[in-house]
Amino acid sequence: MDRIQKYYVFILLNLFLISNLQSSEEISKNGASEKKKQKFELLLKRQTYSYIPYNFTSYSEKTDPYESIETNHLQQNQKVLVPAVFSYENYEKNYRAEISYYEVELVNPNSNVIRSNSNGLSAERFYYSPLARSEFEANFYKIVSPLQNWNLYLGGGLRNINKYTYGKYMLDGAFQEYFYTYGPQVSIQSSYQFTENFSANISLDLFYTEGTRFFRTPIISTDTLVFTNGSAGTKGIFRGYESEISLQYRFHENMKFHLGYNQIYSYFSYLHFDQLNLTYNISSPSLTYITNGSRSGNYEILRGFFVGFSVFF
Repeated sequence: MDRIQKYYVFILLNLFLISNLQSSEEISKNGASEKKKQKFELLLKRQTYSYIPYNFTSYSEKTDPYESIETNHLQQNQKVLVPAVFSYENYEKNYRAEISYYEVELVNPNSNVIRSNSNGLSAERFYYSPLARSEFEANFYKIVSPLQNWNLYLGGGLRNINKYTYGKYMLDGAFQEYFYTYGPQVSIQSSYQFTENFSANISLDLFYTEGTRFFRTPIISTDTLVFTNGSAGTKGIFRGYESEISLQYRFHENMKFHLGYNQIYSYFSYLHFDQLNLTYNISSPSLTYITNGSRSGNYEILRGFFVGFSVFF
């Protein structure tokens, strides 16, 4: 992550220097810079995401009829990210194209788990498997200006969501479950210019993605094995929205400072999920049992404040 941040900073500084040189050359040739007909912009954010994963929200549903599970107080679920957004805007034809990307990993998420069954009530600190989620977006907007200082960006595009759950498959640390999903989204952005250097943005995306599930049967321990009938035909679906509000201050001709809040709410569910698990205990064969592994859908939430800098040229 540190190398990625240094790489982003290096790109930002170089683009800043290039834009300065271009502005200086244009002013020296023409005496005054002409009004630009197009704009490229690179935005880098430093965002602290609080990630509530599906593994946590659905854990209480992975139970048998004779046991009840309650989860609360999720911990170690925050991560500092550097999302990147690159956009192109054409003022003559009134359109905007934009791509963005981020990836978040949780190494050791854990929560309180309260179990209630025929043996009584028990409480423990439960550690979930490491997991990761990444998103890529490509959007195209038509620019509409209801008022002189107010722009609306109406459009949509494609969203790709990948989700990993890691486990110790033959002790090599490979993924246990992986989803590759993609689908359409509708997007709207609103930008209002209060003064020459100060503006505010609000955006909302509605998305639906669907894709293939890849699964590897986990080994719980050296004494306990799990056999499954496989996951052929099983898919994963994400549907939800992303909202963001931010303030921008233009402190240089080619640079802006951003301060805002972002939230991604997605409801995840399985499609064609019909899996049977056989759990076998080598030392105690009598403890062998079969479960259907069925799970209902539940939500994932990523949210947090961010600061950012953008350079445009």
